[in-house]
Amino acid sequence: MSVPSLSGEPGRIDEPQQVDDYAAVLSQVARARRPVIVRRNGQDLAAVVPLEYLELIREGLAQQETENAAARIDWERAPKALRPPQSWFADDDNPFEPEERQAP
Repeated sequence: MSVPSLSGEPGRIDEPQQVDDYAAVLSQVARARRPVIVRRNGQDLAAVVPLEYLELIREGLAQQETENAAARIDWERAPKALRPPQSWFADDDNPFEPEERQAP
């Protein structure tokens, strides 16, 4: 997937009143691969963005959530407090050891 350029100000249009006008906005966004901000009564209302922008937005939000969660961890205390379950290390169910094969 090619990364779209996020530079430049998106276009702005007044809210379309007809279904055909909405179709024209969608076609314009898809063709130009540039977002358009829709206004209602002179106020910015929503953005119509190319589909590839959505993936970038979602990735950015996921990264932000991860960073926020990491910032809440007490990293000094974590190695002592956040231990894996002891059952992980039991001989009969250790996910870190390869499965033993029975002799035929």
